[in-house]
Amino acid sequence: MTALSHNGRWVTLRSGRQPNGTWVCGYTILESGPTRSSSRKQRHQEIFSTREAVEAGAFEAAQSEIDACGPLI
Repeated sequence: MTALSHNGRWVTLRSGRQPNGTWVCGYTILESGPTRSSSRKQRHQEIFSTREAVEAGAFEAAQSEIDACGPLI
């Protein structure tokens, strides 16, 4: 599992290799602010041939989701 930070939120990535040799990755966005604490789980839908590529794609998807939500309240 890999944990990265973006705009005050932590993103954990969970990648795994499939039987056909491709990689998939899920991510969880952890939020903690003065008035709330929550997490959201997503599965990155694209499939890649390397672990690095699938984790980069999942982190980009998480960053876009975080940016669309705005600042923590």
